[in-house]
Amino acid sequence: MPRTQQFHLDVDSHSITVQTRHAAHESELLVDGKVVGYQRIRHRKDAIVLRAELPGDPPRPFEVTLRTDGTAERATTCVLEIDGHRRPMAGMPMDRSSETTLHTGARPSPRSARRLLDSLVQRTHRQ
Repeated sequence: MPRTQQFHLDVDSHSITVQTRHAAHESELLVDGKVVGYQRIRHRKDAIVLRAELPGDPPRPFEVTLRTDGTAERATTCVLEIDGHRRPMAGMPMDRSSETTLHTGARPSPRSARRLLDSLVQRTHRQ
């Protein structure tokens, strides 16, 4: 099971995101990139419920339920309930192997990095 997961869903013009950190047993709820809910548990639970409101006039309350199944993989599902409707939230693991923003091109050799560091130290020492 990934150590960190993220679930996301767009509702009207708002972005709702849930991030979990399993090692620390933490879950946080974000609306439009701002943390609006947080929960840390000491003991494993099969379900965690986070509640918040979408901004607007009037504000729209909603809740997100995170469930962990009883299998060895301990897969997590996330469901958003708003206006009496339940909608599953798409999930994706956030560990290093799934990050797509990592640079995949050629890396500089350690020798060129060492030369750069040496020249920087020499210039600093001369001044």
